[in-house]
This record gives sequence, C-alpha cells and structure tokens, in this order.
Amino acid sequence: MQTRSVFAVSAAFAVLALGLAWRTRAQAPTSVWDGVYSQDQAARGADSYRQECASCHGKAMEGRGQTPPLSGDDFKSNWNGQPLGDLFEAMRSSMPADRPGTLSRSLNADLLAYMLKQNGFPAGSAPLKGDADALKAIRFESVKPGK
Repeated sequence: MQTRSVFAVSAAFAVLALGLAWRTRAQAPTSVWDGVYSQDQAARGADSYRQECASCHGKAMEGRGQTPPLSGDDFKSNWNGQPLGDLFEAMRSSMPADRPGTLSRSLNADLLAYMLKQNGFPAGSAPLKGDADALKAIRFESVKPGK
C-alpha cells in the first residue's frame, strides 16, 4: 500500500514538473531573431514606409539631420535589450511627426516588420501583431543570441 502511495506521489510530481517545464518554455520571451514577422507584412511595410516615413527618415532609413536612423548599428544599440512593444508604442504615439498617432496599429506593425527586415532580422511565417502588450514579450536584441 505504501509503495502505491509513493508511486502516485512520484507520478504526480513528474506530471507537475513536466507541466511547469512546458509552461515555462511556452512563455519564454521571444527575440527579434525568432522570425516574429512575415515577408508579406514587411513588403506592405516597405510600401507604407515610402509613403509615410521616407521623407524624414530617408529612403534607406539612414536618418536626416535631427531625424534619427531606423536601421544600422546606432539604431540597434539604442533599442538593444528593450521590449519590441516599447519601440512599437514610440512609433505609434509619436509618428509621423506632423500627425502623431494617426497611423493604425496594423500599419505600424507593418512598418515595424519592414524595419526589422531592413535591420537583418529574419522573417517567420506569422505577421507581427499590432498590440503593444503582445509585443512586450519580444526582446529587441542587436546581436543574435549565441554569437
């Protein structure tokens, strides 16, 4: 009888440990290196970038005068370690400079996908969501982990 109880308790702990391991893995933060946007979304973002952003930030996202670049080492180091949701919210609330906050969340997500592509981060199969809270689970990492 005691052996059955020990076995039952051991089995319960094993199931609990597996459940916690799966939950931790499922909730582990994602990185911009994990393919968090789709190619189609980045293509939509490229079109929107030309219309909404290039006149200030430059055709190649190089920045102009007081307008900061949106690609390159300086841009990546400025956002390194930050949640992607923070970048999304900064874009959404302050851009375009002449009409801040007027672009839709989905358009901002497309623009962000294009920015990620231009900075060398890989595409995945699903589009980036236009939800700052969801994007807070994605870390902006300038260098690929493990390198």
